[in-house]
Amino acid sequence: MLALTITAYAIGIVLLGCGSAILISMQIARRSAAPFFPSAKTTVRLALREAGLRRGETFYDLGAGTGASIVIADKEFGARAIGAEISILPYLLAKIRIFLAGSKATMRFKDLFTEDVHDADVVFCFLAERVLGRIAEKLRKELRPGARIISYAFTLPGMVPERTIPVHGAWKLYLYRIPEMGGRTTGSGE
Repeated sequence: MLALTITAYAIGIVLLGCGSAILISMQIARRSAAPFFPSAKTTVRLALREAGLRRGETFYDLGAGTGASIVIADKEFGARAIGAEISILPYLLAKIRIFLAGSKATMRFKDLFTEDVHDADVVFCFLAERVLGRIAEKLRKELRPGARIISYAFTLPGMVPERTIPVHGAWKLYLYRIPEMGGRTTGSGE
């Protein structure tokens, strides 16, 4: 009886510790970039089509959540797909999703601000408006000319979208392209 009680207490402590770690991780993610609010798969597919993602290109999702976008980019578009997520629960769910889908996508437990995206052809972000200025600066510095950016719901400060794509209601996708050398630092706005 004593061993059973001790085992029950140990299990309770482990579960409490795991629950606390998950909550702390989600608070860090919420404060750093965005609360967990997944993108609909239909929206992700539309974003990838509009960005012109092609087989063999490299796709990043900054704040990838449960990894739906990277699995879609890999399995349906043939892209090399990488996601960065700092919240532990969505990250773990993404790892499970990747495994169950038989995907070659890569999910990194990493802060999106430290993820090196210099080799990206397409970057997707659905983040809190308050961090998009930092993201825009990071992407302008790291991405090569011709790389495309899709921002869901909010515009990137200091950049003009090449196209605005209606999704549903007031929600929109904003497509940006890093200009060729000597070109403008913003989109054409058309």
